[in-house]
Amino acid sequence: MVSLLLSVPAALVTAQENPVRELMLLTGTVVLVGSCIHVYVNRRVPLWLDLLDTVVIIAFGLASPSPTSVVAYVFTAVWFRAMYGSTWRSLLRCTLMAAALSVTVPLWPLVPFHAAIPPTDGLFESFPVLFLAVFIARQLGAGLLAREQGTRRDTALAATGSQLLGLTDSVPIRVLAWNACTEICAATPGLRLLKAVRDGSDLRVEGAAGSFLVVPGIFPGTVISTTADPGEAQVLDPAPLDAAAGATLNWTCISLRAMREDSWMLVGAPKKIPSDALLSVRDLINQVALALRNSDVHQQLTVQAQFDSLTGLDNRASFTAKLTSGIGLRTGSDGLHVLFLDLDDFKDVNDVLGHRGGDAVLVEVAARLRECIRPADVCARLGGDEFAVVLHGATNATATEVAQRMVSALTVPMVIGGRIARVGASVGIATATPGIDIDELVHQADVAMYAAKANGKGQVQVYHRGLLQVDAPRLTFEWQLAAAAAAGELVVHYQPIVSLPGIECTGVEALVRWQHPERGLLLPGHFIEIAERTGAIVDIGAFVLRQACADAAAWQDAHPGIPLDVHVNVSARDLDHDFFIDTVLDCLAVTGLPAARLVLELTETVILDAPVAIERLRSLAAHGVKIAVDDFGTGYSSLTTLRSLPVNIIKLDMSFVAGALTNVVDRTVISAIVQMSAELGIQTVAEGVEGVDQQHFLEGIGTNSAQGYLYARPMAAAACSLWLRDNLRDTNTPDKDVRKLPHHARAGLQSHGPQQ
Repeated sequence: MVSLLLSVPAALVTAQENPVRELMLLTGTVVLVGSCIHVYVNRRVPLWLDLLDTVVIIAFGLASPSPTSVVAYVFTAVWFRAMYGSTWRSLLRCTLMAAALSVTVPLWPLVPFHAAIPPTDGLFESFPVLFLAVFIARQLGAGLLAREQGTRRDTALAATGSQLLGLTDSVPIRVLAWNACTEICAATPGLRLLKAVRDGSDLRVEGAAGSFLVVPGIFPGTVISTTADPGEAQVLDPAPLDAAAGATLNWTCISLRAMREDSWMLVGAPKKIPSDALLSVRDLINQVALALRNSDVHQQLTVQAQFDSLTGLDNRASFTAKLTSGIGLRTGSDGLHVLFLDLDDFKDVNDVLGHRGGDAVLVEVAARLRECIRPADVCARLGGDEFAVVLHGATNATATEVAQRMVSALTVPMVIGGRIARVGASVGIATATPGIDIDELVHQADVAMYAAKANGKGQVQVYHRGLLQVDAPRLTFEWQLAAAAAAGELVVHYQPIVSLPGIECTGVEALVRWQHPERGLLLPGHFIEIAERTGAIVDIGAFVLRQACADAAAWQDAHPGIPLDVHVNVSARDLDHDFFIDTVLDCLAVTGLPAARLVLELTETVILDAPVAIERLRSLAAHGVKIAVDDFGTGYSSLTTLRSLPVNIIKLDMSFVAGALTNVVDRTVISAIVQMSAELGIQTVAEGVEGVDQQHFLEGIGTNSAQGYLYARPMAAAACSLWLRDNLRDTNTPDKDVRKLPHHARAGLQSHGPQQ
């Protein structure tokens, strides 16, 4: 337009004596300006407009003082309009413009007041440059258009990525993904996207972006061909896809395996699919796949944080949070009640069925408790065999009725692994009163539950103030336990671990005992569960760790050159303590015990209950401390444990060892665990070995070490020193067997019953 307007003044000056020429110039200028505006606004040049421009340029040239006056405009118009339309249209447009200039020359003398010979210097010589300008403009236009489209796609991807960061729900993630697909198609003219999911022998369409004539719900499965690797899928029959798009397109297939789906993204475009657009689609798929994986992890973490991994009930943290939020929602007599339930004789179930059977019983208990409550109520497993229920908007009578229903439901025998299991339950009920806090309410329910147990099995007890006097002995016991470590009442006994088949001592397991001032020496079964519930387990664990490291360091000095590990049990409360790592490293530094001689034993349940424990154990392993998994095979995630932790030792649960000679399943399981451990380079220790026949079986399947009454009972540190002296003195004795053990071990051959 600027080049046109620069040519008009001179032409008008020379045309002043001829109104017709002035009218032709002004009319031609208006038409050409309108033509430029029309092309810019509509981004296209119709053929009729090219023909009109040709005629106007001829008229403009005839009215000008020279046929070459319009050449500058022709050059800029050809350049500008070459940006729009196809290449052949641009060449046609250039040909029409050149023809208009060529026609102007012979017609120009016929116009009045023009000289006989028009000035045409350089006119025809400019035609090759004119066509070259079209070619250059086409290349430049294509590059600019591709850059603009790429920028728009990149912007859509960047915006999608930033929005995906804040999403954890898969539904809005997928909605956002399809919005991005629509943006990519809008930025790439002609691009179409279809998401096809395998549905039997057909392909189900789950989404479409771009211009489609119709989007069918189902495509024949023969549209694409897949091999063993879905990433190698190809479009074999594009006809149904072309029919849906309403045009013949080139199609390609992108696997969505990264999104863990048996599906594909079908990408189509006229002639050739732009490589940049295809790359944008792949980048979007990767972004969405990562967001969906993060969503899955978030959901898993949410479940782990709120629900018990074994039973699926709410865990202690979730129970506390929901009780806190509901403690103020009370109306009149219909208020909030807390029910504490503890199983009766559950220890007997564990002893008979083993830990796996005990876990199965807990799962069945959880299922029955769910059936006894209303949908709005909360049912939680607090740990071990303790459960709790929060009843919202219930009367005292309703709370008692629910408690009785739970007790009755649990009296029905259970079938676990083909064997009958019987448990009962004692339930305590506490009612929220105005101004009560959560700690006091929970304490009241706990007191009522213990009172129910004291009244006999299968009882329900509602809390009242008089129960505090009944509960005094238990409270006194808890207070004594809390002070036991500081009072010097805890002692550590040790049970040796021997190699197979050499029967050489390779380590000892530290086992805590409580020298109670009134009840005498108490085994862990009498106080460990209470210690875990009250939190006293942290002080107990710290004491055992210090004493075990000190004794092990002394034995190391007494028997230099002989590797002797000390195994210390670790609870979930220990691992949950922020200073656990520092405590362990300080013990090693103070006692001088090498980190490689300390073995921390923990159960799979401990790891599952405290996810942060994994990172803390990895940190200790990096310092050289060994990790052992106790009671291996009794949990539900044994292989997951091996993948998530740097495990050095697996301790085979005594229930497997006890049944290995008579039970085919136990024998198969224990053999498989030993074989798997050997392939992974993990040492195995069999617990609860009581007979020589068990030892021979364990030797035969390749078990590395054994522990049990066959070799020695747990003993005080002084007795253990004598045992170690005798055992290590006979280290080089050939053909060593159980008959040549120290007298402490031989005495164990006549002992039977549970080992602690």
